[in-house]
Amino acid sequence: MSSQKSSADPTNRSPKQKRGHERVAILTEAAAKVFLEKGYEAATMTEIAAEATSSIGSLYQFFPTKVLLAEALHVERLRQLNAALVELQSSVGGMRASEIGDAIFTRLGDFLEEHREFPVLAARRDIPKERKATSRAELRGNIAALLQKAVPSIDNDIDLLAALVLELLRIIVTAAYDPDIGGDPRMVTELRGMLRKRLEEAAP
Repeated sequence: MSSQKSSADPTNRSPKQKRGHERVAILTEAAAKVFLEKGYEAATMTEIAAEATSSIGSLYQFFPTKVLLAEALHVERLRQLNAALVELQSSVGGMRASEIGDAIFTRLGDFLEEHREFPVLAARRDIPKERKATSRAELRGNIAALLQKAVPSIDNDIDLLAALVLELLRIIVTAAYDPDIGGDPRMVTELRGMLRKRLEEAAP
């Protein structure tokens, strides 16, 4: 009985769980590199396993399909993006709405520079619809929380403007995936200028 109790103790499983989390992180980061280099459709699980210096069997143990692997990575990147927006709240208090808009654009630029595979993930056609709706709602909520800190207040237009900012961010991510205009800084400059003007108009 003492042996059974010992094996059931959660503390005895923690090292194994830690190793599992570390292994998942290695596999998803390898996937990020391969997706960026090969594209989502062309990337293979064999290439991802090789990049992670893992056996294909080990990869399939954690992620039975490429769809599940890409989705896990995408969800993690969205978590990081939302965390970056939440962190931004501590530094925008008292700013004008247009300045907050600029800060959001800058933070997105930093995020895309660090996670260059994100546009590839966002362009997937197999993103679960419910998760996509949930992710958009969370991002919109965090954007609204930032805009609520604007001085003077733009509370009357918060929901509309948060949706507008989210749509502009989506355009930037989509454009980054477009081989014809990806990386062209003029796109971001134009969209930033449009947003700044709209947010200035919203301020009393």
